[in-house]
Amino acid sequence: MFEIIGLFFIFFIVFIDSANAIEMTPMVITFDPSDTSRMPFTLIYNELSRDIAFDIQVYDIVFNGTDIKLMPLSDPPLWVFPPSLFLKSGQSQRVQFRWLEKELPPIDKSYQVSFMEYPVNNDVLDNRSKLNVLLDVNLIVHVDQPDLTPIFLISNYRVKDGSLFAEVKNIGKGSSRLSDYDIRVMHDNDLVSHVFKSQLKAQGYDVFFAPDSKQTIKIPLPESIYDVDLATLKIEMAD
Repeated sequence: MFEIIGLFFIFFIVFIDSANAIEMTPMVITFDPSDTSRMPFTLIYNELSRDIAFDIQVYDIVFNGTDIKLMPLSDPPLWVFPPSLFLKSGQSQRVQFRWLEKELPPIDKSYQVSFMEYPVNNDVLDNRSKLNVLLDVNLIVHVDQPDLTPIFLISNYRVKDGSLFAEVKNIGKGSSRLSDYDIRVMHDNDLVSHVFKSQLKAQGYDVFFAPDSKQTIKIPLPESIYDVDLATLKIEMAD
């Protein structure tokens, strides 16, 4: 089939157990900043047996090849409302997002929104030796502009153990997902391997390509071309 090497996971959610958790739906939000007719949102549920309070911090996600950095923003262009949360046990809250700046970003941007728990009054324990664990819950917001398009540069081909490896870098200004494309391996202009976008989605290979990000992909090859000249192989991505 098809694999992605070295997947990254920026966002996470902390579960206490299957019956008690902080849950967000959805945890990844994508919206067009020029579309003011809709207000993207997530729902956060407090399924814990206690009340909980969160401060909210927005981070700019900076992609540089396979490197990812989170840069905290004191005055983010992404508006998050409400700016803090207090949820009683069993309560839910809608959190909304909007682009604040008059100017749109020159490239598609991604942000991590972190909900960082802080103690509330009911956290005072009679048993002082009991450990309190404060939770962090993160979600990702992608600011996606339809006029900006990705451009994929595919390089560093190599064959190992019957598979073709290659690095795919997005050098365009727009973001995309790998499952938006059919993947074809060509040998001297002959099709030797074809992975359909429907297969990628079915297998969960919905990898996000931000501008300047890079991933290594692995595609199995027919045994008949294990030892061919790498110069005769090419990967094509068709939407």
